[in-house]
Amino acid sequence: MSVSGVVSWPPEAPVWTFNWEMIDGDTEAIRFREVFYRGKKVLYKASVPMIRVQYDQGGGPYKDQMGTSNLQRPVEVYEGSPGDGFRFLVVDSYHRIVNYRLLNRWIFRDDGIILPQMYSAGLQHPYNHRHHVYWRFDFDIDGSQNNLALQHLPTSQDWGYGPGWNPKTSEVSTVHTGDNRWAVMNKDTNRGFLIDKGPFDGTSDWFSNLDVAIVAYHGAEDLRGAHGTSQDDQIWQHVNGENTDGQDNVMWYVAHLAHEAHDGGDEWHVCGPILRHFRY
Repeated sequence: MSVSGVVSWPPEAPVWTFNWEMIDGDTEAIRFREVFYRGKKVLYKASVPMIRVQYDQGGGPYKDQMGTSNLQRPVEVYEGSPGDGFRFLVVDSYHRIVNYRLLNRWIFRDDGIILPQMYSAGLQHPYNHRHHVYWRFDFDIDGSQNNLALQHLPTSQDWGYGPGWNPKTSEVSTVHTGDNRWAVMNKDTNRGFLIDKGPFDGTSDWFSNLDVAIVAYHGAEDLRGAHGTSQDDQIWQHVNGENTDGQDNVMWYVAHLAHEAHDGGDEWHVCGPILRHFRY
């Protein structure tokens, strides 16, 4: 059964507002729509349309999809605080796919940090493997127009956005470099979000050979979980040189979560990027 909700948090003085939903027939887990921070737009949509699992031997590969059909308990929305001066809101969905247990967790901190996290436990085969987790972020920084993605490179060269910040003016599929930092900003307001590689996000390999892709937005390319196959994520089909300078753009972010078989099936592993606002 499809489920949805509306969030305005904290209720006494909202800093985050958004809609969330999980729709029967779609397989992108929870999708977040119309995400605003302090009244200014951040995202049109965000979700996890695909997880590809690569074993060293013994079976696979697999393409895992999270949806209402494998949701194990109701979506949970709850508040927490570590006691050191900030609060956070959590939205969780818990899924089971054969032997895998997957916790899709999104944390919205009141200081403007977003932590999309994927927790995984379980072994389909008793061999080392990697979960390649694909997040799709349709940023609308201050609206859908005039957005630009940038990658921070290990150089002092200045392209007009500060040393090392290289604007991605056409569609690109690439890997992390330097300090593994990206940004998406509005060229008019100069507001935006930094996207940092998480500490357990691993490295790309021959099976999943990208860390980030920037593509121009097309509604027909949002397949709501029907992206790719177990053998090929097929994101390359959307990277064809279109202009992304001051456009409505989408970022694909991929984490490569390693699971060593000797850890057993009950140990949880986690991956996910860190999103931090600037000039909000």
